Order: sequence, then structure tokens, then C-alpha cells
Amino acid sequence: MKAFYNPPVCFQYDKVPGILKDNKVLVDAEDEANRLYNKGYYGIPLSGGGLELDLFEARYLMESNRLEITDSSGVEVPYSLLIKRSLALDPRSSLLYPVYSDMRRRGYVLKDASPPADFRVFPRGGGPGKTPSEYWLVVNAETDKFLLSSIEEICDRIMKLKKDMMIATLDEEGDVTYYKISTIDLKGDDDIDSLEDNYDGVIYGNRCLVEDAKILNSKFFFGKAMFDEVQISLLETQFLQKKDKLTLIHGGNGQEMDEAQFHSYASQKQKDYEFRSIVYNDLRERGVIPKTGFKYGTAFRCYLGDPDHHHAEYLIQPVEKGFECSRYDVSRAVRVAHSVRKSFAFARRSNDSVKYTKVRRMTP
Repeated sequence: MKAFYNPPVCFQYDKVPGILKDNKVLVDAEDEANRLYNKGYYGIPLSGGGLELDLFEARYLMESNRLEITDSSGVEVPYSLLIKRSLALDPRSSLLYPVYSDMRRRGYVLKDASPPADFRVFPRGGGPGKTPSEYWLVVNAETDKFLLSSIEEICDRIMKLKKDMMIATLDEEGDVTYYKISTIDLKGDDDIDSLEDNYDGVIYGNRCLVEDAKILNSKFFFGKAMFDEVQISLLETQFLQKKDKLTLIHGGNGQEMDEAQFHSYASQKQKDYEFRSIVYNDLRERGVIPKTGFKYGTAFRCYLGDPDHHHAEYLIQPVEKGFECSRYDVSRAVRVAHSVRKSFAFARRSNDSVKYTKVRRMTP
């Protein structure tokens, strides 16, 4: 069955007359200009009492049956001409306008933003001169890919302005999905520096067995307790070794393994071991307790408090320094996290540190 487009219709007003001049629409009548501005902050008020509308505002008002447009000769201007003018002015208008229209329908006032954002979004009931903008909105398409580092940079710039960053993704059917993006400083309650004992561990395959070390599991939540032993992962093993809390013995030849030898061994067992270990170590140093996130399709599920009394709050996916991501990757990861009531974040090595970028789906 064919789907029909239903534009927003407002019956309480007569159509306001406007005149198309270049890429603007002018509303000369002062009363009608004031009505448009006061009821939705459309356009820019002119000194003579009129109003200057941009093409997006004019298109939306035409869709809403609130505006009729003629040229300077009094000939009616068709809606299709506004579309052509919009595309000539900015080829991205076919991407930008559906998002503008959708947000307007939701009751938000949008105004142009300086790069890297596309729009400033004011809270419902607010507008220029009345309230600060709430979000800076970046628009992209379903098929777009992006460098995570560029998203982090944009997000940091927007957050320095004390605004929130919103991304709108337009799919191939014209529907819009919204995400809130923020760089975060993760902090947990675990105090790993209070671990005082030293342990001996034996490496077998992709596990390390540590004897007489129940405290590793019961207090610091490493590995899995098995009778008198604790079985820990390769990531947990390298962390404890770096903290000088674990002496390693190779289970096959009985030889002691230093950090370099273990790094070589673990890298052969897990192809993504190196950058995952960097993220794991950073999380532990932040007091966060990382455990496997395999069942959720991510590297880690992370606890900010005692796992016996708290649910994992984050799903963390470590990525390479130059990681390029598709919108499909984001959609899948965020949907899984939302379904299990967790937040999703990318963890990316940036020089000598790790940057965490939180992504969550939102309904404006």
C-alpha cells in the first residue's frame, strides 16, 4: 500500500502573503510578520516592521498552510521552486530539510549554526532572545561513515560552549533517528591500589590460574573463583603483572614469563589484545571494573561500583586510533545497550590516553 505524506496543517490562521526575493521570502505586513515571529520565532524581524524568512522556514510554513508566496510580479510561486532554490543554495538541503521539518513538528525552534553543527535547537517554548539554545544538531545520512576522532572533536567543541550535541541520522525512507553524543570521564569506586598481596599464576592457553587468591575475586572482582583457585583472563593477567602483583609461569615449559614475553604470548592468542589491554588498564586505573561484554556483542561490560550490588552501567567497545564507523554499527550497538538498560560508549586510544564517547538514542 502506498504511504502518503501528511504535512502539518494549522487551521487557526489565514495564509500569510510573502514575496520571494532571491533566496529569501519577505513578509511585509507588520501584524502578520509579528504573528509568525511570536508564534514560532520564524525569520528575522526587519527594521521596517516586516520579516525575512529563509527557504527552510518558508517551505515549512507552506507545508503548514500558513504561507502563500508570490514573486515580485504577483505570480504564485510553487513549492517545487523553493526546493530547487534550496538545492542550488546547498546540495545538502535534501538531507537537512527533512530533519528541520521533523524537529519543527516536535515543537522545537531551529536556527542555523556555525560549523561543525548544522542547527541550533532551542528548548520547547524557547527561542532566540528568550532562552539559550539547548542542542547543537549535526545531520548525516544512514549511509555515511565517520571517523570517531572527528566526532570527538566536534563534541568537545560543542561541549565547551556548554551545549549538548545531538546527531540526526536520516534513513533511506526519510525517517529520522536521534542520538545524543558526549565525551565522558568515567570514574568508579574500586580501589585497586589497596591490593597488597603478590600472587603466583600459571598460564594455560588463554587463562591464568592463581592459587590461594580468593580475595582477587571476592574483593577486587578478577576472574572466576574455582575451588581454591581463581581463573583470570589474559587482560586481567597482564594488568596484575604490570602492577607487580603477579608472577607468571608458563604452564607448558615451567619457565617464568616477563612482561615482554607475556605480551608476545597474549598477542598471538588475541588479535586485538594490544589495544584492548590499553583500554582495560585505563578502566581499572579509573576505578571501573571491566568484565567481558561478549553476550552483548561488545568487549566489556563495566561496573562503576561493586558488581555484587550494582548492575553494569556501560557497554564499552575499544576501537583503533583511526577507527572509522558506520551508522549501522552505531545503531546496532546503541539498540542492544538500550534493550538491557545500559549505556554504550566507544573507547579510543588518543596519544597516551583513552577517550570515551557515549552514544545514546533519544526522542526529542
